[in-house]
Amino acid sequence: MKTLWLVFPLLALVACDRTKLKKVLPPNVRVDAYSQQAASRIDVLWVVDNSGSMAARQENLAKNFQAFIDVFQKSGIDFRIAVTTTDIFKEKGALVGTPKIITPTTANVASTFANNVRVGTNGSPYEAGLAAAQLALNLQARTNGPKLTARKTCTDACKVNSMQLECEEACFKTVPIDFLRPEAYLYLVFVTDEEDESSQDVRYFWRSFETTKGIGNDGTVTTAAIMGDTPTNTCGAGPGTRYKALSDLTGGEVGSICDTNFSATLRKLATNAVGLKRKFALAATPDLTTIKIAVKYPCNLADAELSRCATVDRAACEGEAADSVNLVCTPPAGPPDGWSYEMTSNSIFFEGESVPGVKGQIEIQYCPEGLTCGM
Repeated sequence: MKTLWLVFPLLALVACDRTKLKKVLPPNVRVDAYSQQAASRIDVLWVVDNSGSMAARQENLAKNFQAFIDVFQKSGIDFRIAVTTTDIFKEKGALVGTPKIITPTTANVASTFANNVRVGTNGSPYEAGLAAAQLALNLQARTNGPKLTARKTCTDACKVNSMQLECEEACFKTVPIDFLRPEAYLYLVFVTDEEDESSQDVRYFWRSFETTKGIGNDGTVTTAAIMGDTPTNTCGAGPGTRYKALSDLTGGEVGSICDTNFSATLRKLATNAVGLKRKFALAATPDLTTIKIAVKYPCNLADAELSRCATVDRAACEGEAADSVNLVCTPPAGPPDGWSYEMTSNSIFFEGESVPGVKGQIEIQYCPEGLTCGM
């Protein structure tokens, strides 16, 4: 009877205590943790080749743009999207389309963009995409000049305000800038089937674009391209070596103009644009057989957003707040839409659709090489 008396209170204690037990890892096991964040504001300038060979390429871009804008909309990005052409003699960097600047409040964003990028095929055969982008940015900077002066006056007054950040946000709304916003990242995308013929070297344009948003804002400008493959390609396009070189300098992505469907490339470019990381460096060299990866999301994340997961476990969400980060996504391994280990950088690289989404908490568990972990 004494034994029973001891057991019952213990059972009652367990029944009343709702504290969840946490798994204790074996000795030496590491868990490297990261957070997936995105830029909050992005301005995107598309520079589209309007020479005689581009009709089908423009149509490919127009029809598959939803793959690009989906990433922006799901990430809650405050975006501005504009289009110019590679013709520096006719357009001279002017923005084209109606409306010229697409925002989150624009009706039918994808169809509006589709209309704007159908820029025709009567442009100059001298395709100078880099120079066209520079002209467009310089033109926009001149347009913004008076507004920037007024905004600076407003934000300078905020420095003595106890709520400086809120005050500065109010200035942004009071003096709105349509494009090339100082507080936004800038993403330049070139779409062409010929090599860039601008007269200056690539590093000149790199420096020019890096300083477009003012001294001290280096690193807030990225360039990308859908271009002819280098060094050769199968669709008769000119290899875009200059666009590739510039994208490498700015950390951007490139895709092939020869693809029959641009959706995968556009999704890759959008992921790059919003700043979602694909690669996560590990703190130690892992025993590859022990790697386990989990990405945790808010419990209220919709099922449609979890297509990137091989399995989903919502058990830890029971009894928790809807926005608690307890939903566990196990990403698939291996290409084309899973993770892989990159030996040269000692990193985990997420390919294709497996890239962790915004607000994802990435946990990479492993036993360091040479240690015994009992896993």
